[in-house]
Amino acid sequence: MTFLCEQVVSEIDRHDLNCDPRIFHVLHLFLTEPGSPVAREVQRLIASEEGLTAKALLFVYENFVQPNVSSEKQFESMKRSQGHLDAIRSSAETSAELCKDAKRKSTKDDVIKALSDNMDEILTRTAKLEQELAASQSEIFTDSLTGIYNRRYLEAEFAARQARTGPKYFLALLDIDHFKNVNDTYGHIIGDQVLKLVATAIKSLIRSQDVLCRYGGEEFAILFDSADEIECADVVERVRLGVTKHKLVNRKQGQTIGSVTLSAGLALVEPDDDFDTALERVDRLLYKAKQAGRDRLVIQM
Repeated sequence: MTFLCEQVVSEIDRHDLNCDPRIFHVLHLFLTEPGSPVAREVQRLIASEEGLTAKALLFVYENFVQPNVSSEKQFESMKRSQGHLDAIRSSAETSAELCKDAKRKSTKDDVIKALSDNMDEILTRTAKLEQELAASQSEIFTDSLTGIYNRRYLEAEFAARQARTGPKYFLALLDIDHFKNVNDTYGHIIGDQVLKLVATAIKSLIRSQDVLCRYGGEEFAILFDSADEIECADVVERVRLGVTKHKLVNRKQGQTIGSVTLSAGLALVEPDDDFDTALERVDRLLYKAKQAGRDRLVIQM
């Protein structure tokens, strides 16, 4: 155990990280469970141009280690609960309306009045339960920094789609170019502001049926509901060009940071794909976009 702890500390020193307990936990899993999702994600970060950073490892902790219930189970549970709530609301609204009709016809029966009061109570409780469910879902599936869906939601939505064996659809990954330089030059507070700005910009540029998630530290995923390559590529290009138009300014320092560019990969999700297979395919395309000079989209051929 002592030797393993020394290995973790060695990794922390090698990558110039701080000894945060969450970072220690992630690196410990990386060394002890090489086939785990945590280890695969850390390995992917090591191979990326940004490398291992404290921020990236904290993101891994939040999305891979912290949840103690599988995202699929959470997602399905919430979907079922919402279905039950919809049925309760519909039934309660109908019953309440019938009771009101009876009242208007001068029916003063105590039983009917009690039923009417009971239906009002059901509607009130249902509304509160819906609020609680929405808050819980938001906490589990929302990225705390940017306010968009997080990686757990992406995995759950992907699993739900694949289970339905429906039509094929496209998946895109977009990465902020030279994001490490922003953090190193202007600090992590500005880096966080850039992430929030980019997330807001992308959300405003995609369609209502497209699902946007924060996939990695500076990576975003768009899950389309279409297998039309031209249509999906047009959306990604609109996003790339639209984000570049935003000029970044550090108002406190009076510094002009400039524009953000995005590299992107776009691939078709096949019916027999699992989450890792699909993401690896898109990630390879994203890597090709980076290797080709960044600020571009590479599509599966």
